[in-house]
Amino acid sequence: MHAQFHHVSLLARHGQENQSFYTKLLGLRFVKNTVNQDNNRMPHYFYGDYQGTPGSLVTFFIVPLLGNRYEEKNYLATIGLKIPQNSLSFWEQRLTENKIPFNKKEKSLHFSDPDDTHIILTEVPENPLKETLVVSNDIPAAVQIIGLASTEFHVPDSEKTLAFFETFLGWQAVGNTIILSETESFSVHQTTSDKTSRMGRGSMDHIAFSVADDEALQELHTRALAQGWEIEMYVSRGYFKSLYIREPGGNRVEFATLAPGFTLDEPLEHLGETLALPPFLEPKRTAIEANLYKDM
Repeated sequence: MHAQFHHVSLLARHGQENQSFYTKLLGLRFVKNTVNQDNNRMPHYFYGDYQGTPGSLVTFFIVPLLGNRYEEKNYLATIGLKIPQNSLSFWEQRLTENKIPFNKKEKSLHFSDPDDTHIILTEVPENPLKETLVVSNDIPAAVQIIGLASTEFHVPDSEKTLAFFETFLGWQAVGNTIILSETESFSVHQTTSDKTSRMGRGSMDHIAFSVADDEALQELHTRALAQGWEIEMYVSRGYFKSLYIREPGGNRVEFATLAPGFTLDEPLEHLGETLALPPFLEPKRTAIEANLYKDM
């Protein structure tokens, strides 16, 4: 099995600030305004291409008064995003005009979001977004962000984490990098701290990989049980079904189906415009709306 990315999910402190950065600066569409299904007080924002295609998605749990993060023994880091050929100069100019400090390394731009999350924009040999995926904003279609390109696992024993991906999924590393496709990969890095990591502003909660359908996800669940991996949850999120596993380094990995998708509870033309709840949470709407964390 060689899945590509589905999404990455992180923690942010200020909802409006987060939304402004990812939609107005980076030009992603706010495709789903919902809640954390394990803590309904917590808003959960999804950003992506116009349709919210798996592989384009960056999501945030909004937690007001969230403290600083401490990345020590194990953690996930870096949102790597891919941009089309010949678009790097546009993004250099855009970051400069918006007073966002960045470093340029070959075909990549490195900078941080308001919660100090490391972001990389990498020019790749891919065509621009298809017309049906283009977001309506001030960024020309030819240079809009295509989707996820890379991310990082930081673990106390990189060999054990790499062995997990090879044993469970048949993914073999090249050095410390697992290549998912010509333009998607993730790397595994050894940490040296024995201190416990603490989640905070800008922490990455999990990395999710795409799974074709319910049957393929069931096969993964059966295999995880047989191989004795630490399964956290096997659950329907409404918009997709998910299997959560803790890899040996202690980081959360999700495997998520491609369907039903975000039009489950609102039409494509109006994604993200109001608080959306999957069908199993809709009966609780009044209570959920009354108790949502307020943006600080």
